Amino acid sequence: MQLHFAEPKGHLVRDCPGTKAHICCGLKTIDIVEGCPLFCNYCILRTYLNKAGITLVRDMEYVKEEIRKAIEREACHILRFCTGELSDSLALDRKYRIHGELVGFFGETKRAILEMKSKWAQVDHLLPVINPYVVVSFSIAPWRIVKEEEKRTSPIEKRLRALRRVQERGCFVGLHFDPIVIYDGFEKDYERLLDLVALSIDLKRVIWVSLGLLRFPPDLFFLLLLERRSTLLQGEFIRGEDGKVRYLKRERIRVYRFLYELLRSKEETLFVYLCMERADVWRQALDIRLEAGEDLMCLFDRRIKSIHGGFHEV
Repeated sequence: MQLHFAEPKGHLVRDCPGTKAHICCGLKTIDIVEGCPLFCNYCILRTYLNKAGITLVRDMEYVKEEIRKAIEREACHILRFCTGELSDSLALDRKYRIHGELVGFFGETKRAILEMKSKWAQVDHLLPVINPYVVVSFSIAPWRIVKEEEKRTSPIEKRLRALRRVQERGCFVGLHFDPIVIYDGFEKDYERLLDLVALSIDLKRVIWVSLGLLRFPPDLFFLLLLERRSTLLQGEFIRGEDGKVRYLKRERIRVYRFLYELLRSKEETLFVYLCMERADVWRQALDIRLEAGEDLMCLFDRRIKSIHGGFHEV
């Protein structure tokens, strides 16, 4: 895949687009890389980006100034920024050293958190500069999904070993079970997966866990039908009010409740949230009552203050 270097223009720090009528967590995205070399079959980028290759912005002063402005605008919250929206945060980082300066910036600023979200388990080059204001997160999925749908990514065992190394540096990590795919026997696969996770990392130093069931725009749904992706297309789907193709609500509630209870059985203090779900699904699956995204941002603030020693005055 061809790589292009671009001069920054417009806003590279944006609000996560979220989805209509659903609870949004208030994440800020830092779009310094567009395009991903990992080519996961279910990835929204397959139909979202309208250009070939990968574009990389390297003017970090421009980016840091945008981050400063965002922090000042919303000083009432501990803002979370993520570089993994339009690409994988770490897939190109070892070669191009994309995050080193940003990691240092967040460590010096001490007013927000940078999350690097990935399926690529190369973190050794970042360990000398990583600090408690940076969260390394990995998407976690059963072995079958990694083998069939994430073929270019790191094996789950390597992802977990990388997270352990980050924890050993005194930093927090995140887990993203997203997308969760329903297929015959997926419950047993997740039980085995969670057993491995609990053995591999310190769950008390997992700052957050997200759950998100498989969903995609109609164009990607029809592409998967043409490709006959049988594992991804098991189950019943509907067109949601946000336009995305999703599993039926009753199935989403059932699966979220199953995984939430399984996670809390491993560590009852885990902070678990849902990605792109309605308030009624939150209530029925997790027994958490939220009216809007602002409520979820406040939950994040409380979680970070309770577990992180550097944000008591925010």
